[in-house]
Amino acid sequence: MPVQEKAHLAAQDELRRLARRLDAAGHGQRTALIDEVAAMFGWSRNKTYKLLAQVGWTSGRKKRADAGRTTQDEAALTDLSATLRVGLRANGKATMETPTARSLLGANGREFSVSNGRLNTLMRQRQMDLASQRRERPVQRQRSLHPNHVHQVDPSLCLIYYEPDGTQRMMDEAKFYKNKPANVARIEDFKVWRYVLVDHYSATIQVRYYRAAGETTANLWDFLLFCWEARDDCPFHGVPQILVWDKGSANTSKAIQCALHALEVTHIPHEAGNPRAKGSVENANNLVEKLFESRLRYEPIRNVDELNAAALGWMNAYNADRIPDYDARLQRRGMREPVSRFGLWQTIRQAHLRLLPDRELCQYLLSAEPKPRRVNNDITISFRHPNTKRSERYDLRHIPEAFAGATVDVAPLIYGPNQVSVTVEDYRGERHSHVCEALVFDAAGFETGAAVIGEAYKRPADTEIERRAAAADRAAYGGANADDTQAAKKRGDTPFGGLDAHGHLAHVDLPTYMRRKGTELDTPNRFEPERKPVSVSSVCGLLADRLGRPVTRDENAALRERFPDGVAEDAIDALVTELGSEPDSFTQPVLRVAK
Repeated sequence: MPVQEKAHLAAQDELRRLARRLDAAGHGQRTALIDEVAAMFGWSRNKTYKLLAQVGWTSGRKKRADAGRTTQDEAALTDLSATLRVGLRANGKATMETPTARSLLGANGREFSVSNGRLNTLMRQRQMDLASQRRERPVQRQRSLHPNHVHQVDPSLCLIYYEPDGTQRMMDEAKFYKNKPANVARIEDFKVWRYVLVDHYSATIQVRYYRAAGETTANLWDFLLFCWEARDDCPFHGVPQILVWDKGSANTSKAIQCALHALEVTHIPHEAGNPRAKGSVENANNLVEKLFESRLRYEPIRNVDELNAAALGWMNAYNADRIPDYDARLQRRGMREPVSRFGLWQTIRQAHLRLLPDRELCQYLLSAEPKPRRVNNDITISFRHPNTKRSERYDLRHIPEAFAGATVDVAPLIYGPNQVSVTVEDYRGERHSHVCEALVFDAAGFETGAAVIGEAYKRPADTEIERRAAAADRAAYGGANADDTQAAKKRGDTPFGGLDAHGHLAHVDLPTYMRRKGTELDTPNRFEPERKPVSVSSVCGLLADRLGRPVTRDENAALRERFPDGVAEDAIDALVTELGSEPDSFTQPVLRVAK
């Protein structure tokens, strides 16, 4: 019998003896018996009580009324849990323990009123301990609707590599790891990457190998085309609606995203650090490594081409459940009976099987980034579509943000009648994509959807600018409809029923300014403009207006006698005063002194 097992049995025997002694002990004697056995085995008093409970002993005490309650502050307990969690590494190793965390927090004002063991118990009861934090989050169940609805793809570095002479090697963990970078660098150009794709609905697996130093856009795109194109050696093909992948540099490249957009494939990167989001392809990688690559030790292969040929044979046999003495059928909870992966994929409907265009066009899509186009006055654009290889015209009047002179981004779409994707930006800076179809023209070059002269009149739909202008006019002039608004505008109605536009400016509180000192201008030869006298006839008219009566004949004669050369302008005001107050004195003869 092993020594550890003997020690365990001896401890249990001693605990049973202690239990009998405790039952027979008098008042106040139990603590001494507990401490005696605890000292014998190096246990704490709490641990001894727990072990006694495991052998069936109870103290017989009545459960306290406040059981389950604690004097420990919950906020300090939360901070303690947070401190332990911060010290938890990604690999699960805990670098901070309760005594250290308690000491650290106690020095920073947190108060703890119970022992460290009790703190651990309280955190465990509240699922705040590290063991609870290490548990994986619950899995969200997901489903796809039909074959080729969702594909998942994932590249992984393979343990296989090939020497320049074609010798197959397997990476040894003792030689190839982070502390031996020289060994890794030596085989940098000989690495083999495994690309795996899974149809989520049928779990059909596709695999292909590439010799490269790392992930590349070209290899990923070639692999996707390999999986999606129709081939004689495999029934699986077709372009999916959704592609789930990780956030690798090859995946996030703009070129491959543009190509997927042209094929109308929605690409969804899974959350970083959450491989379960694409668990199907992660599991497929594991299956390929265990069920296929494990065979290569017994039948080595000289190069990647032979490796791909062998992989094709294996994956066809696996998907069709034709591997001898091995059940490769798909089994899911809820399925009535297991089925082969190819058999389930064959249930795809014609509407869901989108055929991949020829490879030449697909390679073009990899370099076909969206092109900027300026919107014409008739709210159309021109774009050379790869399907027709000629310039097509597209009507953008259904796009609110499209107006004459605007710039939009245009990318071709492969499916549909020569469609394009037009991306515009709204006033919030958000980008929106719209699908537009090419306009159709008759033999004379007229648009088939245009109005026929004498038969119909089609008013162009209002653009966003026109709609905004109409809304502005309604706000300014009112009116139940556009005609009422325009009528009010033509009548010259006051906008908004009148606004205090300038009247309030006369009552504003102006600041008090200090008068600034200036300098007198030295103008000795100041120009005095010549003022010509006003004729008596003109003066009589002015006086009649200001006096409110006609000038009499005597007054006229007196004026001509006093002002034979005309009346100066600055003398007119004095004449008005004189005629208005003393008209009789004005007509008296003037005594002239002969000189």
